[in-house]
Amino acid sequence: MYILSIDFGTSSLKMGVFNRKGKNLCSTKVEYDFEVIDRFKIQIDANLMFKAFIDGLKKFEEYKDKIEVVIGDVALSMIAMDKEGNPVYPMILHLDRRSYAQSEFALRAVGGDNFMNINGNLPFAGGITCTSMLWIKDNLPDVYKKTYKFGHFNTFFLRKMVGKFLIDPSNASFTGLYETLKESGWSEDICREIGMDRDKLPDIVPTKSIAGYLSKSAAELTGLREGVPVIVGSNDTASAAFGAGAVNTGDILNVSGSNEIITVTTDNPIPDRHYYIRTSVTPGRWLYLAITVGGNAVEWFRKEFCKDMSKEEFYSEYLQDIYRKYSNMDITEIKEKFEPYLAGDRHSLKKKTGAFNGLTFESTRESMLLGLLIGTYDPVFNTINVCKDQIKLNQNIFWTGGMINDAYLKFKRNIFRGFDFKAKKDCSELGNIKIAVEVLDPVSNIL
Repeated sequence: MYILSIDFGTSSLKMGVFNRKGKNLCSTKVEYDFEVIDRFKIQIDANLMFKAFIDGLKKFEEYKDKIEVVIGDVALSMIAMDKEGNPVYPMILHLDRRSYAQSEFALRAVGGDNFMNINGNLPFAGGITCTSMLWIKDNLPDVYKKTYKFGHFNTFFLRKMVGKFLIDPSNASFTGLYETLKESGWSEDICREIGMDRDKLPDIVPTKSIAGYLSKSAAELTGLREGVPVIVGSNDTASAAFGAGAVNTGDILNVSGSNEIITVTTDNPIPDRHYYIRTSVTPGRWLYLAITVGGNAVEWFRKEFCKDMSKEEFYSEYLQDIYRKYSNMDITEIKEKFEPYLAGDRHSLKKKTGAFNGLTFESTRESMLLGLLIGTYDPVFNTINVCKDQIKLNQNIFWTGGMINDAYLKFKRNIFRGFDFKAKKDCSELGNIKIAVEVLDPVSNIL
């Protein structure tokens, strides 16, 4: 079985052709840029992301006729589409914070306890995408009127591929409109209280299911064979947890990439303001999730404070030296503190911005970078501290993402005292492969 896996990230996509055992036969990466407007508006043209997918396929010419199934996973996003599936407004990303007023309205209309008991999450601006839907409704009534369906990027992608408006439960969890704790569909109560037209939402279908079969128009566009099954798939983090094997209660996944993310698997979800709750790939399991800036913050620091060195020199030499130098130090001795809210805070109903505290004349570029690296873990530590009072945590953390390397591993072991890390690359892709094979050949043993 030849499987095409696509991992749509915030700033790039990774895609590859794999066999049923997870062997990567061919792969590519295509980057794209999102827009930052007036500090808080962060968006991207969904067609730009889809074009990156088409461009990436050019590397797979020898495999196009052999691909037997397609599956994708996506970073959190919100998109408004017309009846043909065309975007009627740029896609609003999870980094976006334009919808604070709508977040406050939704909280008043529904009530914090009701949100937590039904959806499992508070309506954080951008992080829970109904706030972005409400922003369009309040500020762009003509766009709202043109919108046939709201969804996430996978809704747009599946419409392109099989002609259906669909969303999986894990992505639905982060709309704020889904009954996450019951895994039982859209919440009529929340939709009614915030004035969201239920008909504008896509159908929720299981992650482990066939969305449909590649349409003739999609086959002509992609060069893939018409009729190839397309799997519904999941959110990138949920797929990564599944691929890493973080599927049992107490298992932890840490993603170190553009963002610093942690998930904790549970079979008994308890809402808390310190983390999000989403369904996992496996029914009857949920993921606690905390997220903050990671690699994006490091890249910002590089651009603003390290202009005297090339990008290659910064990441291959300077940053690695920092990791090695401070792999054994007591982090409580670090005077420079960094508040990791360069893109606001997805865990807060208040507007926050990033900041350095504790700076003196003795502060250096190096000490500030160290403070930034440690500061990005605050939401992660908060989640671990809450979870360890609920469940027994696995002391071996599954670790994946674009920033993993040996020097960083030693640094993280020092930061996360009492835990160790099991590095696994390409976990989102592995999750996609496992999902695809389970759907098409559920009795086989894989990976």
